[in-house]
Amino acid sequence: MLLLHAADLHLGKTVHERDIGVEQEAMLENLVACIAEKRPAALLLAGDLYDRSIPPPEAVRLFDSFLNRSALADPELVIVAIPGNHDSASRLSFGTRIMSRSGVHIRTSPEDCATPVLIERGGERAAIWPLPFLNSGAFDYQAEQGSGIRGQSELFAEALRRIRPNLLPDAYNVLVAHCFATGGSASESERGFVGQAEEVDSSLFDPFDYAALGHLHRFQKAGSKGRYSGSPLAYSFAEGGDDKGFVLVELKAGGFEAELLPVRPLRAMRRIEGPFSVLAAPGAFPEYRDDFVEARLTDPEPVLNPADPLRANFPNLLSVRQAAFELASSGASGDTASAADLNGSSPPSIQEEFAAFHALMKSGAPPDEESSRLFAQLVKEASSASL
Repeated sequence: MLLLHAADLHLGKTVHERDIGVEQEAMLENLVACIAEKRPAALLLAGDLYDRSIPPPEAVRLFDSFLNRSALADPELVIVAIPGNHDSASRLSFGTRIMSRSGVHIRTSPEDCATPVLIERGGERAAIWPLPFLNSGAFDYQAEQGSGIRGQSELFAEALRRIRPNLLPDAYNVLVAHCFATGGSASESERGFVGQAEEVDSSLFDPFDYAALGHLHRFQKAGSKGRYSGSPLAYSFAEGGDDKGFVLVELKAGGFEAELLPVRPLRAMRRIEGPFSVLAAPGAFPEYRDDFVEARLTDPEPVLNPADPLRANFPNLLSVRQAAFELASSGASGDTASAADLNGSSPPSIQEEFAAFHALMKSGAPPDEESSRLFAQLVKEASSASL
């Protein structure tokens, strides 16, 4: 039996304040094409459908359109989705009973985890066990009875205690969950959990034939049975070099095979670095012109207003970093602060901070009399406005 596993769509997300709805729409078109070509029995969406609990209307319309196009691509397709830690379970629960009659099962209640979604295709059966992201209030009555369930680890163990007796011996048993498995490799764009109590032991996936996981944005293993599909797009520049896509899973007697179906993004995330004169040279790096770019300037002195010249080469420039500021910042946090503390000196005044900033930006030159006067007037006006 074939399954398609995706997670962490994060519809409605912005990257460095840039709306990426067009890029996400192209990604979903790619997913629909995979459904039409591979004809999986089910699409498993392992959480973080949206980037925030109250998604923008455009993101909701995009997901609605995707569900409709998926059904048109394969009317027999079953879709099983769960909320992740970015989603609002209560909002996702709207209309779920009606949608389930059309083969779209959005399971939002942890208490329903022991009731599977049953799939039959080509003489084979699968029981899909949807386990939504477990907030601290999940399985509340257990806490009232004194079990003290608090962290993800304990909540997940409780969920598995409920599911395990109901596993079907004559079907493939597949878990869909959103969690941080112990030993997983995290990325910059994830909202992290704090502490080992928030990690889930990957051995808990062993009773299943496959565990379709969400939360970590890199495609990776989680024990012998668990797999993270990763996010289908890079949502930080650190992820720009990662393989992104959807996981095609073939369930068969004695195990499974999982293959990443790569997604070619509408725009890649690129980090480039070099002197400003090189990066801003007319026509530099034409191969990156259509990509999202973060430029790191290696000049030893700060460059004033570099963004506009760089955008001539990189219209989708999202971020500019300067080595000069990074070096200055690391120096300011070291011996200088310690010396001030030892000498008992008072912190610098705002005028002194302005003079230091001016010197940093102007190769050591202090502000002239007119600049100092204008800055003092601005400080006065700001102080008056705050009273």
